[in-house]
Parts: sequence; structure tokens; C-alpha cells
Amino acid sequence: MTFTKISHSCSDPRTQQNATGRPRFNSQVTSDRLREGSRLPTFPMVSNIRRGRQSIFKEVGLTEEEEQERQDMASDKYEEGTASEKMESASETTSPVERKAPESENTSKAKPGWLSRLAPTRRPRIKTASSAPPPTTAGLHRLSMIALLIAIVLPTISYNNGRKKVEISGADAGVIPPASNPTIETRDNSPTDVCTRWAGQSALINGTVYFYGGRSKTQGDQLSNTWNNDFITLDLTKSWDISSPALTGLPRPSGPPAVSLGYLWNDLDRLYLYGGEFSDSPVAQPAPVSTWMYDVASSTWTELQNPKTSAGNFSDPEGVPIQRAAEGAGISVPELGVSWYFGGHLDWATTPGWSNQIGRVYLKSLLEFTHPGYVNSGVDSLRSTGAPSGGAYRNITWGGIQNQEGFTERADGVLVYVPGWGPNGILLGLGGGVVGEHETTDAFSSMSTIDVYDIKTSTWYHQQTSGEAPQVRVNPCAVIFSAPDASSFNIYMYGGQNLLPYGNQTQYTDIWILTVPSFTWIKVDTSTSNEPPARAGHQCAARDGQMIVIGGYVGTQIACDRPGIYNFDASKLEWKNSFDAANHPADAHSDNSILAGSYGYQVPAVVQSVIGGSSDGGATATQPASGPATDGPFKTGTPPVFTITQAGSTATITNGPMASGPSTPGNAPAQAAASASGSLIAAGVIAGLAGLAALYLGFCAWLYRRQVRAYKRHMAVANRYSGAMEEDSGGLGAAAAAAAGMREKLRKQQHRRGSSSGGSEHFGWVGHLSEPKWAGAGGDEPSPGTSGTGSGSGRPRPSEDRSPWGYESYAGAGGIGVGRSKSSATRSTASGGSAEALLDGRQPNFISVVLGPRRALRVVNGMEDQ
Repeated sequence: MTFTKISHSCSDPRTQQNATGRPRFNSQVTSDRLREGSRLPTFPMVSNIRRGRQSIFKEVGLTEEEEQERQDMASDKYEEGTASEKMESASETTSPVERKAPESENTSKAKPGWLSRLAPTRRPRIKTASSAPPPTTAGLHRLSMIALLIAIVLPTISYNNGRKKVEISGADAGVIPPASNPTIETRDNSPTDVCTRWAGQSALINGTVYFYGGRSKTQGDQLSNTWNNDFITLDLTKSWDISSPALTGLPRPSGPPAVSLGYLWNDLDRLYLYGGEFSDSPVAQPAPVSTWMYDVASSTWTELQNPKTSAGNFSDPEGVPIQRAAEGAGISVPELGVSWYFGGHLDWATTPGWSNQIGRVYLKSLLEFTHPGYVNSGVDSLRSTGAPSGGAYRNITWGGIQNQEGFTERADGVLVYVPGWGPNGILLGLGGGVVGEHETTDAFSSMSTIDVYDIKTSTWYHQQTSGEAPQVRVNPCAVIFSAPDASSFNIYMYGGQNLLPYGNQTQYTDIWILTVPSFTWIKVDTSTSNEPPARAGHQCAARDGQMIVIGGYVGTQIACDRPGIYNFDASKLEWKNSFDAANHPADAHSDNSILAGSYGYQVPAVVQSVIGGSSDGGATATQPASGPATDGPFKTGTPPVFTITQAGSTATITNGPMASGPSTPGNAPAQAAASASGSLIAAGVIAGLAGLAALYLGFCAWLYRRQVRAYKRHMAVANRYSGAMEEDSGGLGAAAAAAAGMREKLRKQQHRRGSSSGGSEHFGWVGHLSEPKWAGAGGDEPSPGTSGTGSGSGRPRPSEDRSPWGYESYAGAGGIGVGRSKSSATRSTASGGSAEALLDGRQPNFISVVLGPRRALRVVNGMEDQ
């Protein structure tokens, strides 16, 4: 119990020593008691804790300054209103805690009450971001670490399209999906009304000619800025006049470059722009090598970057970068899914980084492009799977005579595809040449010797031609038409120019026909028709038996050649003022590009006079006129056979070009008759073989019946002797003697042919594979592969007991044993058995007789002789 002594002095407040914590009620003044009762009592407490000591604990969210402020507020003195209202308290001596009043000279200030110490007037605020003072060093360090994480870690580790991706020095180290090729945005439509257009690239797909780039001029005196990437189409599914052809300007793309003298490969759905040279006035630096693909359905261009070679037959190794060539000869075969680019040149206008110290390089290589999804037996990686989305390239450099003398480099020639000879057809290289010695000398490809390329074997051959050959030239165009029965393929070559003198070349306007397989040149007389101006660097397309000519360089004598579209009737051999479209679907014969262009074609009379036949075909010239081919597809190959489905229409193929073996192609009835004769011969051979087989089986059946009769006779004799032995067991010696006599009788033929060596021939049933193995009873030697002695007590093993009588050999009285004698000769398992097999009790087998009639016949004859 703690007692507190309370004292009060009303005279002088400075004399107060201890103020009680409880109001006094001993005053007689009521107002004093009310005032004192309204105040909260204070209870000073004496503590041993040193004043000013700070706690080591902090409230979360408070800074050091606020903590100090809180402590200062807790230690401030509470100022009383009047000196008389101060109250002090002191503990009695009996109290365990004693508190001393602090000494102070300023008595106007009293100590704070207990409530002010326990509950400050306000709680320290937690600072916000907006009111916080500048951060300390530790805060700056944390902020810098966060910024470092954002700047370094987040860019290197990201989540991209559902997959983790880590980029190291610009390389994606994650799982890389096939890169999506950039799609080029389109621009304004290409102009169709120009002064002159030449040296472009073109392709024909389902009755529409696509023409890209090249050179053009809008005014007759324009000498520069002629390269362009115009993209136009010419509709061949409807008729039009040559003064207003059905030209349409497509959007001019922003990605594909402005090039000329390249080629526009095509299949049934897409175009592929390869090669070409860049402008020389003004000079344009070549872009990196790539192939641009145009999708007809979506009308979009896609760049196929960094093309490289694939390994294959007679070609460069895999992984060699493809070069951009120009002035080469191109061709596409949509039904095969393969395109080619032959020859051309490389220089500063085609190749990035070409040194001006290196002159132009001419080529004689054949670049092959396999379209996406198509297989190609000539490419190692495409023999069982289709080409990838970017296609596959094979640079053929040493196929056949390609690396021999006489096969020279060339540029500005043409390639023509001819089906039928060889499993996949052939390519013919026409025209072309080179210019050397600073364009002062030239060398042309001969027109009297044609280069023939066998697609299947990737091999080049030479083929001699006959008739008057055209002048050597460069930059012509050529198309091919098939006779209705495919007895001949006629190649039309138009225009071209010479090479020298440079800057003053002479263009040609003549038309020549090379008929295949005769390989005879025929010149076409066009003097009676209104022929267009001579030209070179133009494009040609075959459609509905007509040759459509697009553009061409016409020299400096003619200012403009607008619109520059012409049409030649390949059947009537005359130029026409209009194009007449046939009434058939646009994609007719999409699986055969030659038939698609030959619809309605009739063989001209001038060609018939050389190869025979009629306008519908039936050519009698089936071999090269210069003499039979000594090598290549024209020696071993055969042309396709066509059947006319309706009058005036192009034929359809009834047997593909996979036919092989020598034959004499002619008209369709002759081919059908030859095929029927072959069928009759084959049927006769089969019938003859069937008759021989029937005779042989009849002979085997007769022999089998004889063998069965001999078997039954043998079993009857064996059963008779077996019964006699069972009736008289005491007569074993006599029975044994009888059995031995029978055995000697059965071996009659054997003893006749016997020899001292014991190697006599044995006969047995067909199908018996080995001689029974017995241990002899009378001192005979054991057979090969058995063991035992020659004692008379010998007994056959259970596995060797093959006696048809079912009893064993005995060593009876008198040493007579019923057993089988052994021959010292060992027979082969393949030789069948001997007469001893008769004792085995095996029934004859017809299959054994069929497989071995000779042995069966010997056994039967031997038994019947007994």
C-alpha cells in the first residue's frame, strides 16, 4: 500500500513542494472547489530511466526529423494558467518509487502533466511522395538499381508472340519461326501510254501477259532516265485491235527494282522476278541480290532474300550465293514447276560492289529455279520433297558438252521448251553472242548448230540443222506451236539485231520457223502483209495460234512506236490488225503450256512441204534431216502421241512423255495400229506359255499316278510279310530270310550297277531328303553322323526307327538280322532318296513330282523293272 501526503499553501505558490494528483475538497470556497474539480489531476511518477534517452525502435514511416520532433514534444513543459493552480505531489517514504521535483529558477513554468506525456497533441504524419524532402543516399541507390533493371533486363528478356526470345548482338537465340517476308506497299498505277517500251520482262499466265520494268521513254528524243519498274498486263482472253490493245496499268511497286533484261519466271499462280541490270543514265547502284515474288491472287510483292544454290547433278556445291545476271535467256515450264536462266553477263550494273577494274564477264551456265512445292530429281534435297517457300536454285555448269570447246559463253539469246523427247522434254538454245575487246569484236552462237538440253539428265548436246539458216543475232523472241497430232513442233523466231557497230546496231524484221524433229529452218515470206518496224529486245507470247509481240527497240530512225503491240497469225503466216481470242476457258490446258498456246493452230503449207503431212499434222519427217541423231534424246526418245478430240481443236495427250524405246512416230492411226500389233504379240506369247504349262502339268499328273500305283504295290507286299511273321514267331529266321530276299529284289537295279567301293546310286521317293540312319547288326559301319560299334547286338535309335514294318533289327540265331545294309557312300540331301525310300512307307506327293519329275520318273521305272 502506498500513502501520499498532501500539503497546500495558499499564501505563496513558490512554497509548494508537492502537488497532489487529486483535487482538494477542504476549501470553504465553493468556486475554488469547482475550479479545482474541473481540472484533470496529474500524478508525477518517479523513474530511474535517464531523461533524454531515445528508444531504438522506430515507427514505420517516420523519418529521423519527425522522431526527434515527437520526442521534443513529449519532453516540453506544460505551462499552467496561474501559479496557484499548480499541483505537486510527492510520495511518502513508504513509497517504493520516489520522484524529486526538478530545480528551476523560473517558477512560472510548471512540469507537463501525465496526460501530455502519454498522449501528444498530434500524431506525426507519414510523408507522401509529394511532401517528402529530398531522398537520402540510400533512396538514390535504390532508384538507380530499379532504373538499371528497366534499362537492361527488360529489353533482353521479353515475351514475343507467345515465345521466349533472347537477342544477343542482334541475333535471335530463341526458337526462330520462318521469317515472314516483307510485303511491299503499292503506289500509283503504271502508265500504259508510252512512246517506246523495250528490254522488259514478261510472262503469260492463263491468258494474261504480265510485263514488268525494262526501259521506256515518253518522248522521242529522250536519251536518259529510261529504266522503270512499270507493271502492266495485256488481256488475251478477249479480242482487241492493235491500235487499242487491252492494256492495264497495275500499281507500281515500291520494292522491286527498276531493271531490264532480266526474266519473269512464272508458274500457275505466281511470278518471280530474277536478274536484270540497273540504270546507267543516271547511274544506279545495284541493290542486294534477291528474287521478288508476285502473288496473282493477292496482288502483292514479296522479297526472297539471300538466295543460295542447292547441290545436284552437274552443278555447283550447296550454299553458294546466287548472282544477279542480265541479258540471259529465260524460260518457265509451269507444268513441271521449273524455270531456267541461260547465260548472260555480270558487271557493275548487276553486282553490288563490282570493281571498275574488272570488265564484263559473260556466262554459259544454266541457272535452274524449282518453284515452291515442286520436286526435282536433279536436286539432291528435292528428290522426295517439295521445294521450300523461297524455291530452290541449282547452277548447272558442267552438264554434257557445257564445259567443252564449242560451247561458248553467250548473252541475249532465247530458250524454247519442246515436250515429248526425253521424260521431261528438252530446251533449245537459239541465238545470242558476246562482245569483247571494248566492244570491237563479237562472237555469235551458230544458228546451224543448236544446243539441246535434256531436262531429265541435265545434259547438253549439239544438234545440226538443215536448210538455209538465219543470220546470227541477239535479242530476238521465239514461241512454239504444236501440230494438232504433235507430229511436229514449230518454233517461230522473230526479229533481233546484230551487235556491231556499237551504238548503231541493225534490227531485223524477218520471221524464221525451226521445225522439230526435222530441225529444218524455213524462212517466212511476210512481204504481202503489213509488217511492223524491225525491232530487238521485244517480248513474244503464243495464244490461240497467234504470236503477240510486245514492245521492242526500233532504233533511232523511228521516234515513237505507240502502242507497240502487234499480232502475227502463225497458221496463215501474216500480220494482223487485231487479236482474235478463241472461245475457250482462260485456263484451258493449264497442265500443258504448249497446248494452251496452240489452240486452233494449223501447220502452214510451207512447213508441210518440208516435213510432209497436212495442216492437221501427220508429218512424215520423224528424224533430224541432217541425219539420225548419234546421242541425246533424239536418238532414244519418242514424241508424245496426241488424239484429236474435235475438229479444229488442239489435241490432247493420251500417253505422256515418259514413253521410251525406239519407235517410228507418225500419225495417230499408225500409232494406234502399232500399239494393237504389240498387244496381239504379247497375247500370243502368253497363250503359248500357258499351253506349255498345261502340258507339263499333265505329264506330272501321269507320273504321279504311276508313282501312287507303285507305292500301293509296295505297301501290299510289306503288309503280307508282316502278317506272316506275326503268325509264326518261331519262324523268325525264315521270315528274315524272306524279307532279305525281298530287299535284294528291290535292290536289283542297285546290284547291277554296284561297284567295289559301295558308292552305288540310290533311288527314292520324291521329297525324301535323307537316308534313314540305322546302326547295322552284322558288323556294318555306322552311317555318317552316328556312333556305335559293329556288334550284332546293335539297335536303331528311336529317332531312326523308320521301318515300315514297325519292328526292329535283331541279332538272332545264326546271326541273321532283319535290318538295312549301309552304303559307305553318303548321299546329298538335294538328290532325293533311292529305292530304299520305298521301305519308309511315304505316300507320293504331287508337288514333289512337279518340282522333281526326273527323279520321280527314275524311281517309277526302277520299280516297274522288278
